[in-house]
Amino acid sequence: MRPFASMGMLRWLAPAFMVSMFAFFGCEETKEVVRTETVIQTDTVIVNIISVDEIFAEPDSITEGGSITLTASTTLEPEAGTVTLRWYADAGSFNVTEGDTAIWTAPDDPGAYTIYVHATDGQYIGIGTLRIGVGMYAPTTTPFYTGDMACAGCHASTHDLWAQTGHANAWETLQNSGHPASYCEPCHAVGWEPTPNNGNSGYDEAPVATFVNVQCENCHGAASEHFAGGTPDPTQINVSWNVENCGKCHDGTHHPYLSEWETSPHGFEVAGSVAERGGSCAGCHEGVAGGIRLAGRSASAPLDQFYGSGAVSERPDTTVFALENINCITCHDPHAHDNPGQIRTVADVPLATANGESPVITLGGTGKLCMHCHHARRAAEPQVASGYNHFGPHASPQADMMQGATGYHAVADPSFVWAGPSHLRVANSCKTCHLNMVEYDGTTAITGHTFLPTTAACANCHGTIGDFDEIMALDDFDGDGSVEGVQSEVLGMLDILQTSVIDTMLARGVDTTGVDWETLIGDTTYSTVKDREVAWNWFFVHDDKSNGIHNPDYAVQLLQQSLLYYNGALPRNTTMVTSDNSVMRQW
Repeated sequence: MRPFASMGMLRWLAPAFMVSMFAFFGCEETKEVVRTETVIQTDTVIVNIISVDEIFAEPDSITEGGSITLTASTTLEPEAGTVTLRWYADAGSFNVTEGDTAIWTAPDDPGAYTIYVHATDGQYIGIGTLRIGVGMYAPTTTPFYTGDMACAGCHASTHDLWAQTGHANAWETLQNSGHPASYCEPCHAVGWEPTPNNGNSGYDEAPVATFVNVQCENCHGAASEHFAGGTPDPTQINVSWNVENCGKCHDGTHHPYLSEWETSPHGFEVAGSVAERGGSCAGCHEGVAGGIRLAGRSASAPLDQFYGSGAVSERPDTTVFALENINCITCHDPHAHDNPGQIRTVADVPLATANGESPVITLGGTGKLCMHCHHARRAAEPQVASGYNHFGPHASPQADMMQGATGYHAVADPSFVWAGPSHLRVANSCKTCHLNMVEYDGTTAITGHTFLPTTAACANCHGTIGDFDEIMALDDFDGDGSVEGVQSEVLGMLDILQTSVIDTMLARGVDTTGVDWETLIGDTTYSTVKDREVAWNWFFVHDDKSNGIHNPDYAVQLLQQSLLYYNGALPRNTTMVTSDNSVMRQW
């Protein structure tokens, strides 16, 4: 046997066959007769006038161009007349077209072909079928697996993309691993699911090259019925954004992607809240809309597509694809090959227009994928002027912090030199620290898909550390008399700035009792423009959530310049950061 090599299976209903069928059924029909027979009671019995019981063939699999003898048996009721048997097939040829026995010569293209026999007396007809494998296993159930070449005819461009991915070489990868165990094969070949050896073909029943590698049908299901009628039927193929589609293979001790994702912030239930809030949230908080938004985006795309609303109009209705959490297919394109790890985009990232500039992130490598959602989205100026009930940047301004952009710069002199990117210059930025992977060591592996940063990722630059706060600050920035870790210094400054604003409000008679910090700042009943100017930077640094690690110089500068602007001085014995990695003792 040889594997599929062409598109024979897509020619199941050849034009000549279709013409014959239409002509045939124009004058003859399959009929059932209802008889009432009285013995002890009245019974209704449904009887087929002509039945084709079986088509005999031995063997049921032959090579391309080979021949096989076929014999049909029939059962006739008394109403039937003289019966003639006529032979048809998806492809190939017969030595005769009528009679109980015929010899069929297979086509040169491998595949699973169907033989038809029509038994008719001119009024009634019975039809029988037999599936024969040409150069492959002959499946006994439907739907059955066909192999990727059966899909390539209609989906050529997608097939070409898939052929350049790791999935298309999964079998070779297993064989070259040094431990190609049989229990690995279900995830490196086609057709082991949901139950092996159930007559639907696939590698478990036909261990041939047609069914090796991770192919279309691993994700979309057995495809025979998708094109069985000649016209593709979209209801007969599986298309799913659910995480289990990938997780059924991408999990376990060797590669626990699914298990780690389930404990991550992306794995928490967010789809329901998106459905309730609607609007542009879906583009970053819902798996299907997020994947659509990221696919093929570039820095020249309209800004609202990066911020989410573009995905809402493009997303299929939830009756087609249910709401999903941010999952595998949101960030990874199963058919792509252009980007490492099959991620959807590494396009430059446009940020909100702020401080008279419209910055675009060009650094960051594969980490730019994350930044298309993890950015400030909003600029300070409108909120500083008028307040806002959700004051501050959108909750995750990590990309802006990494770039050293969109903080509120008007708190400093126009000539002040703001720090530029810091950890953004690390190769692949976010990915390097938040998806630090550890190969299988005989016990387990780490894929990084909890998305929690690890201190092990810092070792190349900072040496071995047990805690992020062991990365020391350049000097004492919060004025407590000791040089501490960056995170401690930044937390100290956040506390000083917040306390300064609240104390000033109290001094001018604002009753802050029972009012939360966000409301105090966002509501113009409580806050002044100056309060909101410095508070924006407080929220920007606080909501970045790294406590300065993402960009230590920029985080310290925003807080220092805000304190200097608001209080007229920095804490005693502190050092001012004047530019990247440059400090000047001033207070």
